[in-house]
Amino acid sequence: MELLQYFKRLKWEFLFVTFLIVINAGFLTLAGISSANALSAVAKLKAERFFMWVALMGGAYIFYAIVNCLVNVEQTRLAQNVDKLIRNDIAQDLSQTSYSGFHQQTVATYNSWLTNDITTINNFGVEDFMMIIRQISEIVFGMLTLAYFNVSLVVTVIILTIIMGVVPNLFSKILAKRSLEYTHANERLVNSINDVLNGFNTLFLANLPQTIVKKINGASDDVKKHALNYSKTAGITQAITNGLAFISQVIILGQTGWLILHQLTPVGTISGAQFFASTIFAELSGISFNWQEFKSVKPIIEKFKTIPLKTVDGALPADFKLSNLELDKVSYQYSGQDKPIFENLNLNFKLKNKYILMGDSAEFDFWLT
Repeated sequence: MELLQYFKRLKWEFLFVTFLIVINAGFLTLAGISSANALSAVAKLKAERFFMWVALMGGAYIFYAIVNCLVNVEQTRLAQNVDKLIRNDIAQDLSQTSYSGFHQQTVATYNSWLTNDITTINNFGVEDFMMIIRQISEIVFGMLTLAYFNVSLVVTVIILTIIMGVVPNLFSKILAKRSLEYTHANERLVNSINDVLNGFNTLFLANLPQTIVKKINGASDDVKKHALNYSKTAGITQAITNGLAFISQVIILGQTGWLILHQLTPVGTISGAQFFASTIFAELSGISFNWQEFKSVKPIIEKFKTIPLKTVDGALPADFKLSNLELDKVSYQYSGQDKPIFENLNLNFKLKNKYILMGDSAEFDFWLT
């Protein structure tokens, strides 16, 4: 994925945020284990152990809140640096394109790339990928904890995980298509706004001020249409994954109850199983949806690569240096005219000197410049 290349270029910042996310998932897992063990201690009427686990759970939640604050700050820093790199790459390509290459797109389109599309990449790319890392961390810790309670719970989770991973992939292509259509609609909106505002004087003189309203409303309706199309597709995907998650939680809870009734696991397992099953399957449904959204930014980044760069043949030689400019007996005559504008013109422009060309309108000074 193209976005992963930007994470690679910011690997130390990316690894630091990942480290904080994993640590935070560990604190959340510790809180869940403490809750389950506290319930088991109550069932055995062991007050001292009960209060010990309650205190440990409280401490875990406090550290979770502190680290979560750090995660938010560092993730924002990472996202802004990714934005800067993407904008820099677009700017570099624009600086290396030809005149005709630049004008293959409108200025408003480039403006949309550098603003609206960057925001989309932030929301569906950077944020979703970091969310996936957090979800994977919590799933891994949760499955290890369930294995501690009873290995059979992990086997059930793995089977249900496979099912949850396959179903949402059916919507990946349509979701990516809807995302790209939405960004193109945003481009058209920016183009329409620029066109009507730049043409205000003409519309005012022609007594057509309502054209501004008509054009902007039309482009807004276009954006609204594609935003709703994306929302519908994303909503269906999320509804299916959430439904699978809820059913999976019920299955794990039922299995845990059966294990407790057959005295194969402590009573506190019911609390731990409920906590970790809800965490695991909620995060699994989130991963499925977030991964589809993350993949939907790929065509957006690929779109940035459509800026044509200058060919090697059109580039200046590596040993090119500026020097003096000399005109030796140069003549010029417009076709269809009998008299040349000038003939046998000799001029010598020295490097780093300044010159002024003066003459009447439409004389040779205009042609020469």
